Amino acid sequence: MQILIATFCILKHEALNAGLIVNNNKTKYLYCTRKIFQPAYLNRGEEQFEQVNSLKYLGSMVNTDNSTEEEIREKIATGSGHTMFIKKYSHQN
Repeated sequence: MQILIATFCILKHEALNAGLIVNNNKTKYLYCTRKIFQPAYLNRGEEQFEQVNSLKYLGSMVNTDNSTEEEIREKIATGSGHTMFIKKYSHQN
């Protein structure tokens, strides 16, 4: 975990050099392992990082067990919503 903290500190420093600010409250990390664990927080002084079981990265769901089921369910639900929207508004014209 020390590598994670050190990497984040480098990221934060380089972001400041570019005029950007990293929001600690929105910074989360995903730890991939075969072991079952409860998400926790990683604390480093004023900085606290939330550990999550899944997150969306570049439009795709990434999770700890490398499963695609959650992403497929989400895409089906989103597709169903778009289909209903298209049906509703295509009949009005």
